[in-house]
Amino acid sequence: MIMHIMKKIREYWNPSHLEEAAAKANRKSNNFINYFWHFKLAFAEFIFLALLCVGSLIHAFLPWALDFKLLYWRVNRLKVLKRELSEDPILKGIHFDDE
Repeated sequence: MIMHIMKKIREYWNPSHLEEAAAKANRKSNNFINYFWHFKLAFAEFIFLALLCVGSLIHAFLPWALDFKLLYWRVNRLKVLKRELSEDPILKGIHFDDE
C-alpha cells in the first residue's frame, strides 16, 4: 500500500523538472534563471487556460459568442509551446499544416 502511494506521488512530483524542461527548451542557464523562465511560461499558460475556461463557459451558454476563436486561440497557444519547448517529444508529435 505504501509503495503504491509513493509511486503515485512520484508521478506528480519531479525534483528534476526544471532541468528536464530546460533541456526540452535547449536552455543552458542555471536553475535559478531557469526557475524564472519556467515561472513565466507556466504562469502565461495558467492565464491562457483560465481565460479559455471563461470563454468556453460563455460559448457553452451563448454558442454564437466567440464563434471558432476559442479553437483558433488554442491552436496558436500550442504553436507557442511547441516553439518554446522544441525538444519535447509530445509536442514534436503535433504537426501543423503551416509548418
